[in-house]
Amino acid sequence: MPAAIPVVASVAAGIAAANEAYGIALAITIAAQVATMALTKKPSLDAYRDNSERKQVLRAAASPKTVVYGRTLSAGTLFFAEEQAGTQTDGEMLHLAITLAGHPLSSTGKVLLGDDEIGIYGDYATYEVHNDRQTADPYMLANCASWKPDMIGRGIAWLRLSLKFNAEKFPSGIPNVRVEKFGRLVYDPRTGLTGYSNNAALCILDYYRNYLKVPDSEINFDQFQEAANISDELVSRADGTMERRYTLNGEFDLSENKASILDAMLAACAGEPTYVGGKHGILVGAYYGPATEVITESQIAGDIEIMPEVSQSERVNTINGTFIDPQQNDSEVDFPAVSVSEWVAEDGVEISQDLKLRFVTSEFQAQRLADIRLKRTRISRTMNVPLNLSGYRYRPGMYVKVNFPSLGIVAVEMRVTDWKFGVQNGVQLTLKQETAEVWGDAIGKPITRPDFTQLSPGGAAQPQNLRYTVEEIGQVVQGVLSWQNVGQVAYNQVIIRRDGVPVLSIQVPGSFTRLTGLLRDTYTAHVVAVSYTGGHSPEAYLEFSIEAPPPPNKVDVEQGYFAITLIPRLAEITNVSTQFDFWTSGETRLADASTATVEANASRAGMGAMWTSNELQIDHTYYWYIRTINAFGASAFVEVAAVCTTDTGDLLDQIAKEISGSEAFRNLERVIDTSTDAIIENALANDADVQRRRKQDGKVSAEILRIDTLILTNDSAYAEKFEQLTAVADENSAAVQQVSSAYADLNGKLSAQWGAKVQVDSNGQAYVAGMQLGVEGSGGNVQSYFLVSANTMGFYNPYNGSMKLAMAIKNGQVFLNEALIDYASITLAKIGSWYSANYVPRQTGTMMSADGSFEVNGSISGSGRLMITNNLIACYDGAGNIKIKLGYLK
Repeated sequence: MPAAIPVVASVAAGIAAANEAYGIALAITIAAQVATMALTKKPSLDAYRDNSERKQVLRAAASPKTVVYGRTLSAGTLFFAEEQAGTQTDGEMLHLAITLAGHPLSSTGKVLLGDDEIGIYGDYATYEVHNDRQTADPYMLANCASWKPDMIGRGIAWLRLSLKFNAEKFPSGIPNVRVEKFGRLVYDPRTGLTGYSNNAALCILDYYRNYLKVPDSEINFDQFQEAANISDELVSRADGTMERRYTLNGEFDLSENKASILDAMLAACAGEPTYVGGKHGILVGAYYGPATEVITESQIAGDIEIMPEVSQSERVNTINGTFIDPQQNDSEVDFPAVSVSEWVAEDGVEISQDLKLRFVTSEFQAQRLADIRLKRTRISRTMNVPLNLSGYRYRPGMYVKVNFPSLGIVAVEMRVTDWKFGVQNGVQLTLKQETAEVWGDAIGKPITRPDFTQLSPGGAAQPQNLRYTVEEIGQVVQGVLSWQNVGQVAYNQVIIRRDGVPVLSIQVPGSFTRLTGLLRDTYTAHVVAVSYTGGHSPEAYLEFSIEAPPPPNKVDVEQGYFAITLIPRLAEITNVSTQFDFWTSGETRLADASTATVEANASRAGMGAMWTSNELQIDHTYYWYIRTINAFGASAFVEVAAVCTTDTGDLLDQIAKEISGSEAFRNLERVIDTSTDAIIENALANDADVQRRRKQDGKVSAEILRIDTLILTNDSAYAEKFEQLTAVADENSAAVQQVSSAYADLNGKLSAQWGAKVQVDSNGQAYVAGMQLGVEGSGGNVQSYFLVSANTMGFYNPYNGSMKLAMAIKNGQVFLNEALIDYASITLAKIGSWYSANYVPRQTGTMMSADGSFEVNGSISGSGRLMITNNLIACYDGAGNIKIKLGYLK
């Protein structure tokens, strides 16, 4: 009889950890094929491998956890399979272990082999479901040699399945295994208890708490309780039976996108997530009216945006989609399309959308959800309304009455679908006209959309959201005057006035017009909508200015190490788009900041709201010239002198932080691994060329290792040359290593590295010296590095046959024997004696002696001098005669 089928020998112990993934070695389909070979018993014994081959470890990727809510019928992941030892005879046992979920299940139901329940197989198929075991399964320990005591399965659910070979029972090999699962226990805030439930709101609450990791302090439990109550409401099915309004049944893997999982769960209850006051909540599909609150014109704090009709792309009349049907072995099938025939006739063609309901297992629930989607999409009118702080009391899901008589909107009931703080400290509400009929259960029936405005016969509503915006920045003044019409209009009459005098009058059939050729000045725009019967709306009014921008009144300079950021500020707010134009003359200051001088002698860096210049030198002054520009012109330049920060206190820390993030530094700090077996194993896995010479005698050994590696993928290339010399004596060792590598990929990432290290390991302590050259970067941002690591560094100059130490670094300090420095920035200096380059005693230059004396001469000999000591000040004329003497006069 063949030995253990090597499905997961190397990673089966991962079941004990049960963290974010299960350990698996092969996909279940491949594993089933291997197990099938054992069950079907091929006549040729040569088809089986011997015992040593079947015990060989197989390694593979990890399988993500599966999460189950409600009820589902599905397979699992095969992570272990092994036959009992023995000869190849009828009745041999095969033991399989299959993960069901990455958490304990509430319970399990039927187990299917193929399409048959396991009970019909009698003694030829036995099983046991393990739910959050705390000790290893004694059955597996007794019957499977490869099952180890640490293979437990804490925190997960898994199935032990034992099959006895019988050619009649298993004519086609091992059948597919599926298990009816009842999902994880969920918390119900209405009772404070935790138990099994497929209530959609409670499942989504559990997902928020346990998988999105939202703390309880940030959850609106009141809203979830209300959603749970709505989900538990009983509704009638087409066959006369009853079902809960919103249930959620299904499973997903934690490797899936979290937002996509939440969207699919919300789709099962026509739900919408909310986030108000720092708390997460949910609104399931329901009518939360009738309205008791009224929004009036006195609360408006800005321009109203009205979308009276849905866009043509959303003007659907049919919803198609899929759900999970338990009557068809939990397969994904189409639910009957939901369509409103009256709307199809109105549109002249069927316009459909698709709706995928992966967590819905009721055909009627799927149709109810499709009907809600269809009606919400078809009839919703939308308003974005900025309110003052009185709008704080309105919340998503709440129904309100909107009363704006000047727009012809009187007591219109609308639903709050979004709420957020506005730009100017008010509240921004999004309202939709969703009547109670939207949430009814009359599937496929048209609903009457109530009137939105109440206008006199022949009248037109006032245009909304009138605004003027700059369309482009260039040499020609050009802007767009735009608005929104409520209802159907024949055209809009647009008049532009300056000082009350019309300068432009046009008829516009649409909702915008371009304005060009206006001179710099202040204008008023007047827009009146005209209906098809000739009625005129109230006038929409807007004041706007066309003017060149003012120059920046100041420029903030943010100093950094090797960089500066310039942030221009304007004293007044302009009503058109503005940007800033940045020019620089480097370290040369221009004669003046006039436009002609700057444009002729400086370089343009770019445009934007701010500008950052990098790779600068510390303690150097850079001159910048900045102006404001918009579509109507440019301001004068202002000059700004900017210096990088000169604070040297944290400079080395800043440079060290930059270097430590580089690949070159990581290569430099890495110690040499004198145990080369793992290095060789990894190289062989990458199909590298390996050359190894090794000698050993007792506790001493020596080795030379060379590895050449070439790795290509679809978008990257990597080459590496590795050389290492190693000498070992008992517990101590010495090594020399040199590594060269080059990397490039199609995303623009590049790296070239070369490093050499020497290392000794003495009494368990590694001592390393090395140097590293590196060039690395991406997208044009490339840095080169030359890094050295050693306790003591010395730079020698061969001089007259001997080695003269010119510079040394020891214990973090630098020592120079002699240096010529053109320019130095020193925060604090400790100096013995110093003198200027033109110093001639008692003639020219300056000298400070270590004895405390100070001598100051003119730049020309014979122009006098000053002498200062600890107790005397003496001033001499050009002839050397003393003129002034202060202090100790003897």
